[in-house]
Amino acid sequence: MFPFDKTHYTICFLPNQAPFSCLLILLMSGVFYSYNAEAGAGNPSGEGANLKKFLLLSVFALFTAWVLVQSAGGKGPLVPVFRMAPEPGVLVKGSQGAALTVDVSFGDSDVRDWIAGLEAPYPLLFADPEWLGRSPEIVELLVEKNIPVGLLGAEGDRYKEDPKLLDAGIGAFESHFGRKPLYFRTADERFPDSLKKQLYELEINALGSTRRWEGGKIPKEKPGEILSVRHHRDARTAVKEIERLRASREFLSIEDVLFGMEVKQKSIP
Repeated sequence: MFPFDKTHYTICFLPNQAPFSCLLILLMSGVFYSYNAEAGAGNPSGEGANLKKFLLLSVFALFTAWVLVQSAGGKGPLVPVFRMAPEPGVLVKGSQGAALTVDVSFGDSDVRDWIAGLEAPYPLLFADPEWLGRSPEIVELLVEKNIPVGLLGAEGDRYKEDPKLLDAGIGAFESHFGRKPLYFRTADERFPDSLKKQLYELEINALGSTRRWEGGKIPKEKPGEILSVRHHRDARTAVKEIERLRASREFLSIEDVLFGMEVKQKSIP
């Protein structure tokens, strides 16, 4: 396990949705039109032909955007993919601030009401696939509010016994969100070497935590900490306790903590 080294990461955006493709094609068509307009300067008929080409390309861009939306199921704009580690490993600490993660495998109306009342910056929720299957209304709410969700797996040793277990969990996650998870955590935060290698090859980040909080005394703040809280049937931290922890400090998104990005806002009179 190691803290995040912000000198080693790659970020890309998969253009599996309409806005990206539409923008790209329109940009290309705009360049094409500008180039041909200069070439046809002084020739009215040539300029009209170029305008016609631009309009045709615009129609083609819109049609392509519509096809992509249909094929992707209309879920989300761009899907970010991060490889935050230089080699197979587990992220347990960032560089600044604090991030809250919550492992969820149990709960119905209480969890739904809690999620409905959440405001950004949201905690990162690690969701058990079976719980997601039992909670379609909660899945819909997570998608609607764009709350970050990672995949919560089984105990670490089970992935040594059954390497295909990870694929099954990812497949279940994709069936609910239309994409693979960016983050994965085992139920006991133990990651065998074979599992870390699998996750690295799939460009899914293995995320542990700096410390696990189970209620009671609020821990002192530590820069870059990733706190984890469990909400299971047999090991459950009550929603009210989670809210008490959230109120104790300013939590950042997991990316802000890992990347060390500082966002400053300037008011305009």
